[in-house]
Amino acid sequence: MANPKVLVIGGGIGGMTAALVLARFGVEIAIVERNRRLGGHAAELGCKALNACVKCGACLVAETLEAAAAHPRISAHTDSRLEAITGSDRFTYSIRNASGRAIRGEADAVVIAAGFRTFDPSTTSYGYGRFPNMITNLDLERMLRANAKAMRPSDGGAPKRMAFIQCVGSRDAKLGHLWCSQFCCGAALRAARLIRHRQPQTDITIFFIDIQTFGRDFESFYRQSQHEFRFIRAIPGDAYQMEDSGIRLAYMDDASRQSREEVFDLVVLSTGMVPPEGLAQTADDLGLALASSGYVAAQAHRGLFAAGAVRGPMRIAETIADARDTACQVLAFLGIKGGIPEPLVAERRPLVSRLVAPGRG
Repeated sequence: MANPKVLVIGGGIGGMTAALVLARFGVEIAIVERNRRLGGHAAELGCKALNACVKCGACLVAETLEAAAAHPRISAHTDSRLEAITGSDRFTYSIRNASGRAIRGEADAVVIAAGFRTFDPSTTSYGYGRFPNMITNLDLERMLRANAKAMRPSDGGAPKRMAFIQCVGSRDAKLGHLWCSQFCCGAALRAARLIRHRQPQTDITIFFIDIQTFGRDFESFYRQSQHEFRFIRAIPGDAYQMEDSGIRLAYMDDASRQSREEVFDLVVLSTGMVPPEGLAQTADDLGLALASSGYVAAQAHRGLFAAGAVRGPMRIAETIADARDTACQVLAFLGIKGGIPEPLVAERRPLVSRLVAPGRG
């Protein structure tokens, strides 16, 4: 196919990875990204290394963004929305940017890499949005990137007692979210260890259903974490703000089967992944099937391809591997022979099952 063109919907780590692989094989790429910058949620993550790399994946995002931004065959339309798309053998699309200008184009294939949204915890009983010292995992990431330490938003002070609540918005049968979001456990433990390293006076408690394995060194990492933090197998049901802006959490102790309450200076809600905004409409426009979970059901369908967390919750390394695999399928569809360029092969990972039994009633 002469001068092949591909539209990539989403400029996160999945979309950028797929775009970079395709561009290196001579494909012209147009990326449409609704945010003002590329990188998605992964670009908000900071390095969690202490004395050595802990394989959080944050550095992979920066490297991919730098390479993609410098590639002459990749055009990125940020702060823009896909206004319309039609076609089957060849696609015609219209992009609308923030200034209202319409950008029209054609593509031989489309890669949907719209990523995910994080669950909105303001709909829960935890008081997020009302209690200043109740924050999300992404709020904490931004805080650590900006200040290099954990702080109480209410007064800027260092927390003495801090809690993480896992599985907020995922593994919840009441919400119909039966999936594990994959990244929350690893992100929480790495962040907790970074905070303990920089602020050793901070006492950290982790409320959990179970801990999702991650990485090759998980067992030793987890054993060390168990010595550093207190783990409580329970998910608090309610939160109350104290006069000093502390947060009182009520939970059922699994061992004693007794109701307990504890007060923390700072509480982090590990919010899970949910399908991205607008995915249902895009799928309907293109005749693409969604699974009952709301994620894209198939990786490829008639010139349409899906990559990364738009197919279900994935960690950064899994998203990169999935995007590379998708790019290989696009190359085959376009009739372009060849494998992934050698520097991109080393970190491929197999996908894992992402649906689990419900964790709550």
